[in-house]
Amino acid sequence: MWDLIGYELRRSVARKKVISLIAITVLFEVGVYVALSQVRSPRIEQLISPIQPVLWLAGVLLPQSLLLHFIAISIASGSLSEEYEQGTVDFFLTKSITRLKFGLSKLIGGYILVIGIYLLMVALALALSELLFGSQIDLGFLPGLVASVIFSSLTFFAVAFMSGELLRRSSLAFLVSSSILIGSILIGAVLVFVARLTNDPIFNSIAIGLPSWGATELPFLYASSIPNASLIVQALEIFPAIPGTGIDAIVLTLGYSGISFVLAFMSLLSRDIPKRVP
Repeated sequence: MWDLIGYELRRSVARKKVISLIAITVLFEVGVYVALSQVRSPRIEQLISPIQPVLWLAGVLLPQSLLLHFIAISIASGSLSEEYEQGTVDFFLTKSITRLKFGLSKLIGGYILVIGIYLLMVALALALSELLFGSQIDLGFLPGLVASVIFSSLTFFAVAFMSGELLRRSSLAFLVSSSILIGSILIGAVLVFVARLTNDPIFNSIAIGLPSWGATELPFLYASSIPNASLIVQALEIFPAIPGTGIDAIVLTLGYSGISFVLAFMSLLSRDIPKRVP
C-alpha cells in the first residue's frame, strides 16, 4: 500500500497545476510578511505594533481562508479522475490490488500532500515572523491551530475526491468542487445579511449548515482564544461572524467528509472500470 501512496505523491507533485499552487503558496506567504514589514505609515505601525509578537498567526491562518481549500481541491479532484482519463486504473486493478486498497492509497497520498504543503506554509510563517518582527509568543497554541486547519481542509478534499470519482473528468471535478466552495461562501454571506435584516436566526442556522462554514471556521474559533489575536482573526476571516461553536464545525466537517468519502467508494467499488475515459 505504501508503494501506491508514494506513487500518488509523485504523480501529484509532477502535475503542473500542483507545482504552480506550491509556487504561489511560497510567494504568497513571503509577500505578506515582506509587505507588512516594509509598508511604513503611522497608522499601520500603530495597528501592527501591539500584534507583532503574534504575527506568526497571520501566516498560519491566512491559507485557511481560501488558498488551502483550492490546493486540496486541485489535488483531490485529479486523484482518481486523471487515472480514468489516462487509462491507468485498469492497469493497476489487473495487479493484485483491490479497488478498496487502490482508492485508500490515492486518498491517503493526496491528503499527505495537502498536509505537506500546509506545513511548508507554517514553516515559512514562523521563520518570516521571527526574522522580520522579532521574537514570537504564544507558540503553545500552534499545534492545536495547525491540527484544526488540517482537519478543516478535509471537507473540500473529500468533496473533490468524490467529484473526481463520480464525474471521472478532472477539469469538471475541479470546476464542480470549486463552485461548491465559492457558492456556499457567497450564499452564507447573503444568509447572514438577511438574518441581520430580519432578525430571524433561522437564516444563521442555514448558513452554519453550509459546507464552507465548518471548513473555514474551526481554526478561527480556536484562534480567537489566543491573547491579542482578535485583530488578526477579524482581518483574515472571510465568513461573516455567526454564533456557531467548535463542536458545530467539527460535526459538520465530519458529516460532509464522511458522506463524500462513502459516495466516492461506493462508486469506485460498484461501477464498471473503463479502459480509458475519452
